Amino acid sequence: MPANATPEYAQAQRKYLEARTREEKLVALEEMLRTAPKHKGAANLLKELKRRLAKLKAQEEGGKKGARRITSLPKEGDVQICMIGLTQSGKSTLLSKLTNTRPEISNRPYTTNRPEMGVAEWTGVKIQLVEIPSTFHPQHMAVCRNADGIMWVYDSTKDTARQWSELDDIRHKFKLDKPGVDVEGKKDVNPGEIFSRLWSKLGLIRIYTKEPGGKIQTKALVLKEGATVKTAARVLHQDFVKFFRYARVWGSARFPGEKVGLDYKLKDKDVLEIHAG
Repeated sequence: MPANATPEYAQAQRKYLEARTREEKLVALEEMLRTAPKHKGAANLLKELKRRLAKLKAQEEGGKKGARRITSLPKEGDVQICMIGLTQSGKSTLLSKLTNTRPEISNRPYTTNRPEMGVAEWTGVKIQLVEIPSTFHPQHMAVCRNADGIMWVYDSTKDTARQWSELDDIRHKFKLDKPGVDVEGKKDVNPGEIFSRLWSKLGLIRIYTKEPGGKIQTKALVLKEGATVKTAARVLHQDFVKFFRYARVWGSARFPGEKVGLDYKLKDKDVLEIHAG
């Protein structure tokens, strides 16, 4: 055991020694390298860990030539958000509180070894949350680059400065330049407040449609900020633009039900009624 080794390093080393497959060894080595001491006396250790890691990766690539790598997960909903945090930060607990899924929750580090998914419904929007394992395997992290945003999960009862330092390193290492929010994983949560904060960062708007004389739909039409009536019409039905007469808007309009044209820019939570024919 190297001098000044952290408990996280010891756990990763134990997982490496107990690993039976190349994949398990690869994940454990990556964690050992991430949590190993960085002082001058550990230079030889770091060099050896990098050598072992490079060797295992070379074997992995050799055995997987032509294999398809997963870089995204099917989006089940309007937006896809990845949950990233260090081990035991409360990601699984938070996922179970915010969605319809029941992931395995344990006091053992690294319980989650594959992405776990759940869907939440909020103000007519379906939000898919994807819990990323704290081993931060490159294949799992590739999923984050294709997601709409990131929920950074931390444990406020532990050293938050260290957590944010490591999470910032992960963000830079995997080039995760995505909209995101910070959420405490183990405390009681207000889903509405979390999703509202997240929504404000995504650059999206919710549009609620209605037919003339009909009721407002509870399911929101999700569009990018700056979207016009024409954008919404194209999404709703291919003939709406071709036979468009006018639209009525409640919310951002100067007065309720104002008549507008195709170029009218919609705002978040607008109600839209299209007249065509």
